[in-house]
Amino acid sequence: MKHFPVRTMTAGALLVAFGVIASMFRIPLSTITEITLTGIPIAVGAFYYGPVIGGVIGALIDIVGFFVHPVGAFFPGFTISMAFIGLIYGIFLYKRWWAPEKKQDILHKEKLGLLIRIVIAHLIKTIVVSLGLNCLWLSVFYGMTLEAVFGGTLVKESINFAFEAALIYYVIRGLQRVKMR
Repeated sequence: MKHFPVRTMTAGALLVAFGVIASMFRIPLSTITEITLTGIPIAVGAFYYGPVIGGVIGALIDIVGFFVHPVGAFFPGFTISMAFIGLIYGIFLYKRWWAPEKKQDILHKEKLGLLIRIVIAHLIKTIVVSLGLNCLWLSVFYGMTLEAVFGGTLVKESINFAFEAALIYYVIRGLQRVKMR
């Protein structure tokens, strides 16, 4: 079993705490659709510590957030979705994985490459998790048709996409400027 340094566990715990606090601030769009900012600490954790830690942070935000501030019943499908979000962001954002020998291609340029990788990761997260898994979980959980859930989620994601991607970019760039790590 791989051991993680105390610093990684401490930073992960802080990101989980930030994610739980962020999950308390929800903007409801309908009875089953809402906007939260829990993706930001997941993306930051995945950026600095990789896909595995990002997935763990995502899952823990969902589990701890339910026990701290329960809204409805607990459904493990959403925990799986949150873990996938961390994995997706980690695959595209983890800096060691994207550290080339020569920084010539556009994905490796410092600012623009990071923005493009965030947009790609966020797009894949939106399609696979938000429009795929979460729609499935909501239709199972509420007993609604998949088409009805998909319509509401599509509206939510079209509103939230650019805002959340930009916020993730600016938070990570801000942390890089102050040399967090």
